[in-house]
Amino acid sequence: MLCRVADSLFWMSRYFERAENTARFMDVNLQLMLETHQPDDVFARSYWNAFLVSTGDIALYETLYDEVNSSNVTEFTTFSRENPSSVLSCILAVRENARFVRDQISPEMWEVINRLYLNLQASNAKRVWRKGAFEFYEEIKEYSHLFQGVVESTFLRRTGYEFMATGKFIERAEKTSRILLMKDLLDQREEEARKSVMDIAEWIAILSACSGLEAYNQAYVSSVKADNVVELLLQSREFPRSVLFSLNKLQLSLHAISGCPVTHFSNEAERRCGRLISNLNYAVKDDIMGQGLETFLREVQSEIDIIALEISNRYMFFPIVDPAAEAEKSA
Repeated sequence: MLCRVADSLFWMSRYFERAENTARFMDVNLQLMLETHQPDDVFARSYWNAFLVSTGDIALYETLYDEVNSSNVTEFTTFSRENPSSVLSCILAVRENARFVRDQISPEMWEVINRLYLNLQASNAKRVWRKGAFEFYEEIKEYSHLFQGVVESTFLRRTGYEFMATGKFIERAEKTSRILLMKDLLDQREEEARKSVMDIAEWIAILSACSGLEAYNQAYVSSVKADNVVELLLQSREFPRSVLFSLNKLQLSLHAISGCPVTHFSNEAERRCGRLISNLNYAVKDDIMGQGLETFLREVQSEIDIIALEISNRYMFFPIVDPAAEAEKSA
């Protein structure tokens, strides 16, 4: 496979997953704002700040907006072309990459991408809040699910499929860790009295945004507890949106591309992926909480970034520049 085709398939899938996860991030805060009953008070703004810090976009946001409020954050995360991780920017990148490999993908895949692109072009932040933000972000997630279903139903199981899987699962692992990071940042910033009142509501919102509330109820016959939520989203081998589950899927795709058995490694991306999976497999609560959840999650994110770089070095033969990552580095 041509390295440019592999590159486009990888980023097409990764950016679609990023758009979905941005919608999930927004879903967390929208649910939590209902608990505060005052969407734009100081307490609610603390959620938006934690969201922007956890995504690494706070510095860019501050250069574009004077105030942190629901309308501005919605514009920034959803429609801003200056923000390379906004939903619109991601879908533009998806469409551009899909256009380059139009002859490689199915017509159904192109149709889903184009429909979402046209819907986003016809909307804006004020319209989202007027018609209903929950419904809007739910529609973004539904489009992503539709795209994944179409891929599974219509795309040939060849090397291109595996590159799409690597893009999807590397992005999912990274963003699930960032959703957990947002909760940890909230815990660090909230007053103790306020934290005790909101803690369970925040964890429920995190689970709901990751489509994990039912999975949690099935896995843990108990009320929502922080340790259990962290374990489900970070280390579960069965929950499809957990970091470990995503990394296991990433590992399978990497080895399917190289033809190397999973028990060995043939390149640096495979080696680092295997090592990170091992670390997560054998980490216990005391390991994670002992060094601090934020520190642990940032180490996981850093390792995922290196794996992505090694994939580009191995298969694309030129540096792949993710605009969102570059914006975070320069901040």
